[in-house]
Amino acid sequence: MSFAENLRVMLDMRNMELKELSAGTGISKSTLDNYLSGQKSLPNAENAVKIAQALGVTVEFLVTGGANNL
Repeated sequence: MSFAENLRVMLDMRNMELKELSAGTGISKSTLDNYLSGQKSLPNAENAVKIAQALGVTVEFLVTGGANNL
């Protein structure tokens, strides 16, 4: 699965809205929208870490979707 798909799955699993993720990470909602739509396939390392921490997963999970990385 792609980063966008993995991000969507985790948002759904955590019952979290994009605005909540934005508030928790300091990443603008429009940037997060770009990640979800696939317009911007991968965040930079700093943003990937912020997103992963906010969702309680590893960066590797967000990138690869590996079940061992939850």
